[in-house]
Amino acid sequence: MRYLRACFSFSVLLLIGTAYDLRAQSAPCPPSQLLLSSSDPAYADALQLKKTLEDHGFRVYCTFETKFSSMFSLWDGDVAHSTILGEAGLRTDLGDIDAVFLPSNQTFAEFQIKEQRKGDGYIHKTSGTPRMHGNVLESARRQYFLKDHNRLLLLGDDTRLLTHLEHALGLQHESL
Repeated sequence: MRYLRACFSFSVLLLIGTAYDLRAQSAPCPPSQLLLSSSDPAYADALQLKKTLEDHGFRVYCTFETKFSSMFSLWDGDVAHSTILGEAGLRTDLGDIDAVFLPSNQTFAEFQIKEQRKGDGYIHKTSGTPRMHGNVLESARRQYFLKDHNRLLLLGDDTRLLTHLEHALGLQHESL
């Protein structure tokens, strides 16, 4: 009887420990007010990217707003004009992906990125279209960029995620 109780107790602890471990591995999604709304101009493109990633084995937990829209805004006096359709962040089991979208009849083919080291960080200078406010991205870590027709995917310094995305989408990251 003691043996059965010990086995049962161990099984319960193992189950609780496994459930806790799985929960700890998936980062929480942002609050609901920051999730991408169906009224967002990039919503359809974000859903299409989500489906593509899921078709290639990614688990996508949520899509949410990002900060990139302001970087692709140009000012004409007091009025900001966006040079992109929109943007979305996707939280996956392999890490976060930031996506910038153009209208479907445009591409990122003319958008160029050059990387430079600056102290302990990186500077990414951009040129071409779409135009970017200031044409510079500064970061403490290397960033990777994947261009795919009307979408630009931005990743932090995560070569595991980069490799999986390149394979899933049949892309090669920009040589900087």
